[in-house]
Amino acid sequence: MTAMSENIELMMPIKAAPYDHQKRAFAFACDKFGVFDGRLKSRGTALLMEMGTGKTIVSIAVAGCMYQYGLVNRVLVVAPLSILGVWEEEFEKFADFPDSLTVLKGTVAKKKEQLNKLQDEGLQVVVVNYESAWRLEKELLAYNADLIIADEAHKLKENRSKQSKGLHTLGDKARYKLLLTGTVITNRELDVFSQYRFLNPQIFGTSFYGSLDELQRGFFCLPHRRVADSEAERTGRGTVYQRG
Repeated sequence: MTAMSENIELMMPIKAAPYDHQKRAFAFACDKFGVFDGRLKSRGTALLMEMGTGKTIVSIAVAGCMYQYGLVNRVLVVAPLSILGVWEEEFEKFADFPDSLTVLKGTVAKKKEQLNKLQDEGLQVVVVNYESAWRLEKELLAYNADLIIADEAHKLKENRSKQSKGLHTLGDKARYKLLLTGTVITNRELDVFSQYRFLNPQIFGTSFYGSLDELQRGFFCLPHRRVADSEAERTGRGTVYQRG
C-alpha cells in the first residue's frame, strides 16, 4: 500500500476498510469538488461504477468528508423506491461521523410533515424516491440541500419526464451533485443527456433538441439505420431511413 493510498483511506470517514477502486473513486470525487485543496473543478461528479462495487459506501465517505471540511450540512439522496432502505442501513453501518437520516415514507402529505420535523444533529440526510421527488419539488427546494446524490441515475434518462425535470430543477439549486450509475447508457447513446443535464448543464446544454446535433457531431456517432418499407421497395418510390 502506497503512502497516498494510506492517506486517502484515513480521509474516508467510514467504519470499513475500503477497496482500492473505492479509494480512487473517493479521491476523484473529492478532487472535483475541491475538498482538500479548495480548488473547485466541478459542482457535479459522476461515479459510473458497476453494481456491487460499492457506490453507496463511497458516496457516504464523500458526503461525510465534505461535512467534516465544512462544505455541506444537508444532503438529499434520490433513489428508486426499492433501495431506499439500503441507504438507511448503509449509513447506520458505515458512517463514521454524526448524522441524522430520514427516509421519506407514506403519502405526499406524510412526507411533507416529515420534512418539517427533521432532526438537526450532525449531517442532515433526507432520502426520497424519484417518483416522490418531483411531487415534493417545492418542499425539497426549501430544504435547500448542499449535496444531491442521484442513485441509479439512469432513471433520469427520459429528458421530458416529470421526475427528470424535477431533478434538473433541484440540481440547478444545489451546490454539489453526485451521480451514481453502472448503466449510464441503457438503450441509446442519448440516454446520457438528461443525466448530465442534472449533473452539469454546461456539458451538453439545457435543451435536448438544441443540443442534438452537437451531441451527434461531437460525442457520438449515430449512423442512420435503413428501415424496410415494403411499399417503397415494391414501388421503387424511395427508401425510408430512421435515426439509429
